[in-house]
Amino acid sequence: MLKLLLLNLVLSIIPQLCLSRSLKDGSVQIPVTDSYLTPTTILAIGPDTDQTYLQVLLSTASSETWVPSVDCNPLFTWCRQHRHYNHRESNTYVDSHRNFTTHFLDHVLTGRVTSDRVELGEEVILDFEFGEAISSHRDFTYSEHDGVLGLGPRKTCTTGTPLTARLLDAGLDDAVFSFSFSSDDKGSLVIGEVQHERYTGDIVWSKIVSEERWQITSDNLKIGSSTLCGTQCVTEFNTEIEMIIGPTEQVEQIYKLLDAREIPGVTIRSVECSKVKSFPDLTFTVKGHQLTITSENYVERSEVVHKVELCFLMITAVEEEVGDRWIMGTLAHKAVYVVYDFGRNQVGLAEAA
Repeated sequence: MLKLLLLNLVLSIIPQLCLSRSLKDGSVQIPVTDSYLTPTTILAIGPDTDQTYLQVLLSTASSETWVPSVDCNPLFTWCRQHRHYNHRESNTYVDSHRNFTTHFLDHVLTGRVTSDRVELGEEVILDFEFGEAISSHRDFTYSEHDGVLGLGPRKTCTTGTPLTARLLDAGLDDAVFSFSFSSDDKGSLVIGEVQHERYTGDIVWSKIVSEERWQITSDNLKIGSSTLCGTQCVTEFNTEIEMIIGPTEQVEQIYKLLDAREIPGVTIRSVECSKVKSFPDLTFTVKGHQLTITSENYVERSEVVHKVELCFLMITAVEEEVGDRWIMGTLAHKAVYVVYDFGRNQVGLAEAA
């Protein structure tokens, strides 16, 4: 019995020792690829001699981490079209003996919780818990990523201790993370330190107003001199989506100002490419500090056949959006440096360098 207790104690300490050695610099850098304007990375699961490589979305909209299970229903598109994790092929797998339920966009997924060895960049976590998604309340499709790695503000979740909390216990210098993107849509997620070279001026800090989301209160939001949202606007920072989303009535003001034209069958609108440089800035103010998103950031240019260029306004509305909530997706993170402070439950904002 004593030997068994000692063995269990050693096994419980090993994962932390592994993380502590990898965190000798007090921070973690995870390589990021931009998969259709949403940040993704490779999650390697299983023993280092036989790993499963899955592309996961780095989502600030959720604290849950999940990947498709080999046991998911192939009748579902999200199951059939993506790579899977098969715990039967991993000798480092441990059954956590519980189930999970999580939301992804407007879908509800359920499955079982699993513990296994995972690698993120150069980091190794020996007993990381995550969800194996088996079913959903209805079918859906999504981008190239296979699953989701949660970076939301919640300290606990149904799929286990969030990645940020695990790394903090292992010795991060600071309980913060932020993204950086280069011109070729590559970049990094840095956890444990503020990237001072990524911004100019000062960082303004604001407490979040939700336990579930990275939401803060803004003083106002404008496009040019036109006010869209007055005082007490809720601004959410969300890398699960690529666009900027706002209330229908306020977005309609932008459509009218920029002469944005409907495109049959899609929610985004097109604009005249020759006029983009003259479009006004989209600005929002936090504690008297004004942040700017230029037209080059909120308009996406795309070259089609015969070198014909089309321009799409990456600001849209959703029917169910109510009140004065604006969601700043990934493209906004390329104009504004966003620091997610999960230790103090606040967001830091500055002009991107």
